[in-house]
Amino acid sequence: MMQSDRQVRGRGRRNRSQERGAVSGGEPRGARVARTAACVAAALAAVVGATSYAGPARLQAASSATLPSAGAVTLDAGASDLVAREVASRQGGVIEARVALARRDSLAASEAEYQGWKTFHVYCYRCHGVDALGSDLAPNLRHSVSPQGSVTHEVFVTTVKNGRLEKGMPAWKALLTDDQIENLYAYVKARSERRLAAGRPHRKTPG
Repeated sequence: MMQSDRQVRGRGRRNRSQERGAVSGGEPRGARVARTAACVAAALAAVVGATSYAGPARLQAASSATLPSAGAVTLDAGASDLVAREVASRQGGVIEARVALARRDSLAASEAEYQGWKTFHVYCYRCHGVDALGSDLAPNLRHSVSPQGSVTHEVFVTTVKNGRLEKGMPAWKALLTDDQIENLYAYVKARSERRLAAGRPHRKTPG
């Protein structure tokens, strides 16, 4: 008996549906989509918390969250692209937060270093350069106070107080107190040891 075209087409669709079910382990497509979407949502939720950073522990926990790779997501083409873009965006947010945290920590200064930075950028930066980077007028103090330089703590204090008139450096003992000079040394030493980055520092938080 001749089969109608409609019957043949119907049988072909059922066969293809059965094949897809076999490849996916018999799991209905709707359930597979829901399960994958739930996994993605959970991973993204962990990363969303990192963008509202509230401390190193929270950032570390969020940044260690395992996000699904592109190959692990099985959705329609449009949905897959959307999820991939969202995952990439959240991962980028974690990286930016980690970079910002590292930058902030490199500008954390002790009270003496912070006060020294303030004094330096009132009296010293015009010759020794912004952030103690040196200039054509005066040497790079970060090198001068380093182990490769020749300026010890004692030499630094004496030079700041009495100046080096033959090289154009005035004496500062009439303007700066002993504490201010000690703070200057603390700031320059921190810059020399790379414990303090260039830029405006902030006081270290207690603890």
